[in-house]
Amino acid sequence: MRLSKKAAGFVAAAAMFTMVVPATAAVASPRSTCYGGRVCLYAGFDYNRGQVDYWRDFMGDDANLIDNNWLNWDFSNSWRTMNNDTTSVRNRVGCAATLWQHPYYTGAHSTFTHNSNDGFLANNAVGNDRASSLDVWCR
Repeated sequence: MRLSKKAAGFVAAAAMFTMVVPATAAVASPRSTCYGGRVCLYAGFDYNRGQVDYWRDFMGDDANLIDNNWLNWDFSNSWRTMNNDTTSVRNRVGCAATLWQHPYYTGAHSTFTHNSNDGFLANNAVGNDRASSLDVWCR
C-alpha cells in the first residue's frame, strides 16, 4: 500500500513525536520529603507510609485548619478537611512550630523544634487526630 506524500509526512512526524516525548513519569510523593522552610502535616502515621497519602505543608501560622483540605500525593485537592485529622508531623521551617488542639491556638498543644519529626502524634499532648491550628514561632 502506498501513502501519499502528505500522509507519509504525517506518519513520519507522528513517529518522531512519539520517539522524542518520554513516557510520563510518576509524580514523587512528598511524604518522603519535607522541604526546608516548611512544616509538613500528614493524615497517616509514619508520614503516610502504606496508607492513603494525604499531606499538606505550611510556611507560617494557620489559626484554623477547618478551612484547609489535605492534598493528594499528586498535589490535587482531596476535598477532605484537615481539622482533627493530623497524625504525623515534620518540621523544617527553621524554628519551633506548635500544633494546638483547638482553633486560634487554644487547648492542649505540642511544640516541635526545627528538624524534628513525629510519626505518631498519639504520644504528644495535642494527640492523634486532634490538631486544629498551627503556630510557627519564627518572629
